[in-house]
Amino acid sequence: MARLDWFVRANLKFRHLQLLVALDDYRHLGKVAALLNVTPPALSKTLSELQDGLGARVFERTGRGLRPTDYGQVLIRHARRMLNELEEAGDELQAISSGLSRRIRVGTLPSSAAWLLPDAIARLKERVPNAVLFVREATMDLLINELSLGHLDMIVGTLPSRRDMRSDVEELPLFDDDTVLVCRPGHPLTRQGVLTWADVAPYPWVLPPTDSLLRQPLLTAFHAYGVETPANHIETLSLNVTTQYVRITDAIATMPDSSASRLSSEGLVSRLPLRLAKLVRPVGAMWIRDRSPSASFSELLNCLRESAARIAGEPS
Repeated sequence: MARLDWFVRANLKFRHLQLLVALDDYRHLGKVAALLNVTPPALSKTLSELQDGLGARVFERTGRGLRPTDYGQVLIRHARRMLNELEEAGDELQAISSGLSRRIRVGTLPSSAAWLLPDAIARLKERVPNAVLFVREATMDLLINELSLGHLDMIVGTLPSRRDMRSDVEELPLFDDDTVLVCRPGHPLTRQGVLTWADVAPYPWVLPPTDSLLRQPLLTAFHAYGVETPANHIETLSLNVTTQYVRITDAIATMPDSSASRLSSEGLVSRLPLRLAKLVRPVGAMWIRDRSPSASFSELLNCLRESAARIAGEPS
């Protein structure tokens, strides 16, 4: 135990940290060697050096590649944290030397990327012109993983259930965004006086993917209204794809109320007068509590509050 402690404190090197994380990501020596631009024998030597120093194996071979041992899992978790903190230190030092603010890495859902986040970023850039932002658009499951790994500072979008989040995640609810039905302007259903769920069932649909927050609540709502899951449908979270597909077909789509209101005012879609019960949690921001935020991060939260208040206050 003393030997292990001494090695971690005195002999654990940056290249060991890189190796641990890369092997956990790829589980294959050859792929990691190519990634790190070293030869496989050199990589094996570094791995042996690490394991000999620790006096314990950190990876074991399986039929499907390498798998971390209990020792490896502990070291990998801390290695990721240390590498992320070193990257942040580099960003901050670069920011100081160039007169810029530290980069803020934001993950967002497509619906939030359309209106809320751009509006908040525009406000932030007015106040902090040198603020640097990186924005990644993806599904919530991917974004949560990136946040947990330290690759993102914040997620903006529909907040997932608390049971699906880590205990150290902080969240800021911003506004409730109902789910509504839309179709193209001039669609036969827009000329129908009284509309029922039986009327919309035969048409093609645009549905959220199976791994999105809305999919299961929407299918539950269909069942409650006596509507079978449409056989003729496509699946996407892209607001642009949804809008364009609806405009050129008779398809019906679900859409956040905030997005539908804007697109309807621009004559791109028409809202259908069928109401859905509240299907998802509020739109908001979430981040890991114990990671020290920058001044720009805190200012972005203020801008998100202001943008959300404006969007929520717009007429439907």
